[in-house]
This record gives sequence, C-alpha cells and structure tokens, in this order.
Amino acid sequence: MSTFTPIPDFVETAELRLIPRSRLDLRTDEEIIASLLTPQPIKSQKNLWTFWDTGFWQMRPYIRRNVIGWVRRLGQTWTVRVLDHVPGSPNNVESLLESSWFHSAFNNGTMTGEYVGAHKADLIRLPLLYIYGGIWMDAGTTLFRHVDAICWDAIEDPETPYEISGFVMENDVILNGFIATKKGNGFIKRWHDVYLEMWKDRTDCIGLHNHPLVRDVEINLPNDAREALFGHDMGLFHDYVSHFLAFKRVRMLQDPSDNFNGPEYWQRHAYLLSTWETFLHQRILHFNGQRQFDLLSLPREGLLPGDRNQEAESLVNTLLACASTMKLSHGLKKSKLILLAKLWDLPENEDADIKPGTFAAYLRWGSEHLEQTRVIEPLPVNCTGNMIKAGVTEVV
Repeated sequence: MSTFTPIPDFVETAELRLIPRSRLDLRTDEEIIASLLTPQPIKSQKNLWTFWDTGFWQMRPYIRRNVIGWVRRLGQTWTVRVLDHVPGSPNNVESLLESSWFHSAFNNGTMTGEYVGAHKADLIRLPLLYIYGGIWMDAGTTLFRHVDAICWDAIEDPETPYEISGFVMENDVILNGFIATKKGNGFIKRWHDVYLEMWKDRTDCIGLHNHPLVRDVEINLPNDAREALFGHDMGLFHDYVSHFLAFKRVRMLQDPSDNFNGPEYWQRHAYLLSTWETFLHQRILHFNGQRQFDLLSLPREGLLPGDRNQEAESLVNTLLACASTMKLSHGLKKSKLILLAKLWDLPENEDADIKPGTFAAYLRWGSEHLEQTRVIEPLPVNCTGNMIKAGVTEVV
C-alpha cells in the first residue's frame, strides 16, 4: 500500500492551495492502519467516529482509503476511531458503550435483515457522541475540508450559540452520515431514546415507520434523490431511514415534563449546512453513477490542461473547491440504479479510485493535500409545521 504517490499536476488557485506538510500526518499507510487498529485513549472531544460492523479489513479498499485520508488530512489535532462489532476485537463498540444503550437484538446478536450493519451504526453513533463528543462520519465519505473549518470551530466558539451541526435536507432532517456535537447534548440523547424505543422487542427494520412514535412524521427528501437511492417503495424507504424519523420527532417535540422545545432548540443551536456539501457530485451529474465512474476513470496526468476531458476536470475541481465531503451511498439493495459506490465495490474496480494518472487518483490526492479558501456560512433555520406535545417516548 503506497503512501506517497507522485505529485500530480497542480497549480494553486484562488479557490485551492496546498496544505503545508507540517499540518499533515506523514506516517505511511501501514503506520496509520496500525494506529487505527489499536484503541487510542480518549483525551478530548476531538474524536472522529466511524463504524464497520465486520471490522476494518472487511471494508472495501476505497473505503479504507477514505479513513486513512481522514487521518492524514487532520494531522495530530483529531483522533480517528474505527469501531466494529466483532467478538474479541479491541475496537468492538461494546468496549466503549454499556449494553443499556442498545436494544436486546443488538446485545443478543439476533438482528436480521439486509441492512443490519447500517442499523447497528444508527444505534451506536448517538451514544458515542453523547458520552464522548466529537463528529460521526460514515465510512463511505471522502473528506475535502478540515472538520474544524466545516463546523467544529463554530461549535467550540463560546461566542456562538451553536451546539450541533450537520448537513440538512431543506432544514427538515439532518443527514446522519455527518453529525457534530459536544458531549452531553440533550437533543442527541432524546434522539437516541426515541430510536431505541422504536426497536424495542424487534429484530429487523420492517415496519419501523409505522411505530406509534413516528407514525405521523414525514421525511421530505428530494424526488430525484429518493428515486435514485430508494426507488418507489416508500414503506421500505421509511423503514431504512427510520433513524431520520426518530430525529424529526425530537425536532418537532415540545415536552411539557421538562419544557424541552425541539423547534426552538433547533433554530437557536443548530449550525446547518446544505446537503450539497456532501452530495455535490450527485447534483452535478444527477445521480448518474456510471457517468461519475467513467469521468473519474479518464486520464489526467501527462496531458496539457487543454487536452484533458473538460467535464472531468470541472467535476473534480468543483468537488475539491466547493464540497466539504463526498458521501457515496448505496441506497436500497434492490435498487437497479447504478451508483458510484456500487461500481467501486466491484473486485475488478478495487483500485479505480487510485489508478495512476486518472482524475480519480487526482481527486484522492487532492482530498488529502489541498485546502479550500472559501468561507462556509450556515443556513438560516426556520422550523415550521406541526409540533408534537408529549414526552420523549410518549405515544400521542
């Protein structure tokens, strides 16, 4: 596994500049992997959490490279932590979270269905943030911007009211693939309490959207995104994204027992960024994963700028300069749409993201070595619509 590839053709621009080597983690890939596989003491809230149910080595190669890239880009200021649910693993999540945070099917190993790994991740991300603080990021995410510059500086600043951050769909629902907060956040705890209650006495996700706690909660996902990732089976879609339903209940909640007001909290304390900060590649190419794959596979190095494919050049430069991350989603397994994640999953494409000389390799290099000059502004938050007046897990 090579750490230092030849530096590609790059000229600093007003939007992009090289990160000084002094700020990067310059260890080899092997050294970084060894540190990821060895539990590190938790000394601060600057923890970047992720999870792979079956362990680090069961990740697809491009996903492992995502995580290595996080470590290299963040340098010594953040600790990347990859947890799993493998018996005997030193990174088993049960070493950090007590069984009371989980439902019986998780604790007994009886969860079933096609999306067990995803729903285990939903179950552990909030307790980790609540107890230890930091940022959760799904492993299928490429990082284009330091997390301090994405949101953490705003959360840490005592002069701001911000306590939680993420990417949102039209201010409606936070995308749970990236959540940032300090430890002890009451909104996070309520969100997890609702989700845990929804899973009580069940082993799979089928029918979760009909749970009494969220039966009247709706998710406003753009039609093109919903159809691309989930097709037209709205019941299965809402079961799959049941974690989002639990979030929205809390965002709508007014709890008379302790005067918690979800809309008021969200409007005052949420530092929200556009969903296109993580799905810009989808917006540019309209969820056409085959086109994304084809463009990224084209040669870049050794060609004069005018001889390169201009669509590919524009795609990569736009992502590096204008997106915070790139989340590659798989959607529902029965979806027939071709997505970039599914193409890079194929054994014959396991090194497609780093094939020498390609736009994909340049994108990978840029994700670790380039920084943006733009300033991100949070979205205005305006919580409207119905409220739920009840206790956190009280059925209305």
